[in-house]
Amino acid sequence: MKNTTDKTFSALPPVTLTLDPLTGLLSRNSFLEQVRIRLDQDAPKDWCIATIDLEHFKLFNDWYGQEAGDRLLKNIADYLKRIQDCYHYTVGYFGNDDFFLFLPNDNGLIRLVFQTVCDYVQNQEQMEGFLPIVGVYPITDSERSVGTMCNYAQIAASTLKGKFSQRICYFEAAMVESLEKKQRVLHEINNGIPNGEFVFYLQPKCDSRTRKITSMEALVRWIHPKRGLISPNEFIPILEKSGLITRLDMYIWNSVCQTLRRWQDEHKPVVPISINISIIDIENIDVPRYLSSLTEQYHLDPKYLMAEITETAFAENNAAVKQTIDRLHKKGFTVLMDDFGSGYSSLNMLKDANIDILKLDMKFVEMNEENHNKGIQIMDSVISMAHRLNLLIVAEGVETSAQVSMLQSMNCLCVQGYYFYRPMPITDAEQLLSQTPIEDYHELRTSFAQQHNCEEYLVSYETLPSVSESITHILEENTLELARFNVITGEYVTIKKNPFLTDDAAGTVQNIHDYSHRLVDQGLIHPDDAEDYLLFMQPEHLQHLLLHKQTAVFYTVRRKVDGLYVRILIEFITGLACSENNPYVAVVRRVADDSD
Repeated sequence: MKNTTDKTFSALPPVTLTLDPLTGLLSRNSFLEQVRIRLDQDAPKDWCIATIDLEHFKLFNDWYGQEAGDRLLKNIADYLKRIQDCYHYTVGYFGNDDFFLFLPNDNGLIRLVFQTVCDYVQNQEQMEGFLPIVGVYPITDSERSVGTMCNYAQIAASTLKGKFSQRICYFEAAMVESLEKKQRVLHEINNGIPNGEFVFYLQPKCDSRTRKITSMEALVRWIHPKRGLISPNEFIPILEKSGLITRLDMYIWNSVCQTLRRWQDEHKPVVPISINISIIDIENIDVPRYLSSLTEQYHLDPKYLMAEITETAFAENNAAVKQTIDRLHKKGFTVLMDDFGSGYSSLNMLKDANIDILKLDMKFVEMNEENHNKGIQIMDSVISMAHRLNLLIVAEGVETSAQVSMLQSMNCLCVQGYYFYRPMPITDAEQLLSQTPIEDYHELRTSFAQQHNCEEYLVSYETLPSVSESITHILEENTLELARFNVITGEYVTIKKNPFLTDDAAGTVQNIHDYSHRLVDQGLIHPDDAEDYLLFMQPEHLQHLLLHKQTAVFYTVRRKVDGLYVRILIEFITGLACSENNPYVAVVRRVADDSD
């Protein structure tokens, strides 16, 4: 190895040193003493303390055994010792996988050391996830404690964990400020939990056709006595990195069970509430046993407490998660895979995980004009596959009526998102449940499995041989409007119209684009619904939804009838599979009732 600097030290006078028995390097105390002596004797400039950490080394030992881990540490230590002997740098080993070096602050030299250590790891034929990270503290104040310098190097290294594109980081003072802020937050959290500062909000999940509530999700909120409502994004990552998230989760789970018990005691409407479970929870405590003890303590049927586990947990420790799910099922709990499609989606996860409900993250289909059609097709395929696996689907993050209609066309009717309900305090949720119909989740799932055999969840008109017969069937019901729509040309013909409607008369031939815009321009569509209505009624959008489908597509909008805005249900019924050779669709508009 070529020395990249002219700065070297003369050999130090003999002193009593303690060496680590595995690596043969200086122990922590001896390393600190030797660096202190060098700093006091020579007062060097442009030197640094560097730390080398093998990321996920504990997992390395679990996978390949303690002997393989010790052999890797010994090989790296032998290389670093040669550096020490040849160039009079100082190298120490602090235990676990933590190496420290006192050497010139030369970027080329540090990168050479890093790359050589990488080569030792790669020679073991291991994955990139075990490659080293290097934190560097440039010595600007030689009077500072060497122990503090080592801590600063470790702080720099800690910012790199999980960042495979960057593996060397130099210390900055702002890192200490950030760390101190995190510690203050942890202190406030530890005090805030027993002080009742943490509560949960409830966000409903509902049937998109009927708006009936099937269940709710508990979402933690921090109401700080001075700062007010604090976003979970500010404190959840800190708790997860510190490993303290389980304490807060257990507190929220207990609070949810207390609320469910109170609802039953006060004879309030009760729906299942799902709670979030992280991989840290699964690794820290016996989750099935703890949840079972809660339901026993509060005399609750386990069906009212559902467990949401993120797909990232499956990726991080699939075996532990699978075992947890199996035990939760034995104790009567329903299990959901949360955030499917957010980053680690795998068909193997669905194959191996015995989950009951799949929560599809709508971010999965964030699309632009170029990939819109492809994204919808992928989403449709995922939903169809899940149905074949007998999984009920909940789409989360639903924000527009166009998304609702798209999901309905794909047989995904259970939704959660701002379009229907935002997360709300418990008192607001109680009021909502007292005013909104409830749909039993378990009956819904049973009906889904038995009646549709996990293939078609929307109303099917396969038994009707043509659109004409669909129209005959519909005329027997009370409708506001009946029309025929050509999916290919966009032609829209009104066949039957209620006299309370003030737009065009029956028999008028027009284009659906012009027809929809005229209703908006005349103020017949509620102003708050107009934008979504026009997006949904675009001929290209309808064509995508209806072509090659054997289902009905539903859409609700507030429309003026006899001078008043009322909620209208619009149904597009295809009869046999709609195609270029059979492009006609029956369109029915009627006043929506409580079941719609």
